[in-house]
Amino acid sequence: MSKILAIDDDSIIRTLISGSLSSAGYEVITASDGESGLIKAETEKPDIIITDYQMPGISGLDVLTELKKAMPGIPVIVLTAFGDVPLTIKSIQMGAYDYIEKPIQMPELLEIIKNGLEVSLQSQTLSEIITPEIRKAIESNLLVGKAPSMREIFKNIGRISINKVNVLITGETGTGKELIAKLIHFSGKTREHPLVLVNCSAINQRLIEEDLFGYEAGASPNASTGKTGKFELAQEGTIFLDNISDLDEAMQTRLLRVIQDMEFEKPGAQQPVPLKARIISSTSKNLEKLVKEGKFREELYYRLKVFTITMPPLRSRKDDIDELVRHLMQKLNQKMNKKILKVGNGVIDKLKAHSWPGNVRELENVLLQAMIMTRSDVLEKENIIISPHMQSETVDEQTVLVPISVIEKNHIQKVLDKLNWNKLEASRVLEITRPTLNAKILRYGLKSTNPRKRKNIKK
Repeated sequence: MSKILAIDDDSIIRTLISGSLSSAGYEVITASDGESGLIKAETEKPDIIITDYQMPGISGLDVLTELKKAMPGIPVIVLTAFGDVPLTIKSIQMGAYDYIEKPIQMPELLEIIKNGLEVSLQSQTLSEIITPEIRKAIESNLLVGKAPSMREIFKNIGRISINKVNVLITGETGTGKELIAKLIHFSGKTREHPLVLVNCSAINQRLIEEDLFGYEAGASPNASTGKTGKFELAQEGTIFLDNISDLDEAMQTRLLRVIQDMEFEKPGAQQPVPLKARIISSTSKNLEKLVKEGKFREELYYRLKVFTITMPPLRSRKDDIDELVRHLMQKLNQKMNKKILKVGNGVIDKLKAHSWPGNVRELENVLLQAMIMTRSDVLEKENIIISPHMQSETVDEQTVLVPISVIEKNHIQKVLDKLNWNKLEASRVLEITRPTLNAKILRYGLKSTNPRKRKNIKK
């Protein structure tokens, strides 16, 4: 019979765990605080340990730290009613087998215990905890969510951030793939090293090679000075290749060779330059399909996806919208120097009724526009404006049958009309440059919906 130690200062929780696990056939011993829990762990030699996080005296993470020193092979499950992203990541980094929030769902706990007893999680412990500066950087990313899919992602980040394996992040546009890359970088062993971001679709394919790998002075008749490429700039940190699926065939072949050899040729250099950085890549396209179609190299695909994280669309985790709204409003209040502190009746229900084909990015833009129009400290339902063509009670879980270009075109039109075609303000709201906005207006043939205002449009 497996022996389980449950440490929690709440007697009701201890009774619940003890009764349920005993009925499941386990021998259960309990402790009411961290100090007595550590003593019982040493004397009783349990097979698995469950510890609360928030306890008087020694906290659950302190207990976890001591247990990992004294009994590194024993799985430890952390319980807390105060779950957040940094705590999830920290507990996994420090060696927790798993993390579960209160109120406890007993089937979930029993499954975790069963798995924990079958395998011994091989966790590494960081030499130092996340600094306040890094914690602030992580929290500013606004990666929140209590949906099971997001909780599992946060746990996996805790595991992979202490290693330098290559990671492929997939998911629809606007789900936060870049934020996940930043979270991986700043949460683990690469956090003190550079993070270099590269948008593979935004770089001229003819120039991407020199942008990534650089060149020495004299490498060509026009190279009077050298250039340090992105791979070299990343040093022992992280290089994030966003939209990796947009690389042409030649660059795919070059990148594959770099990953295989762990070094790259720099034009004009006498020796190859070693590759020291971790590669995190992302795509909103189906790479497996592109591989089958011969548009993406299979060998490169498997080299990039040593570990894969798939970001869920917002429509599949609508219960997170309430928390996302609070975090996004805090961010936007600081950005716009506003103090909109309350959410009016019906706002969350209206937001949850939308399918969000643009995901969290679309949610942020909708809130931004609403907050611009708000004249009090309350975000009212009337200020939430979602284009009619984008409203839907149901949505195909596999795909949203609206091209991204249509979403972008209508969203830009909506922002411009809302701001009376003030392009300076619209550029700030859309977070793009004025030339980029002008180019998109020309591309989509956008015009003011108010003919009398067309003559007064600010250039």
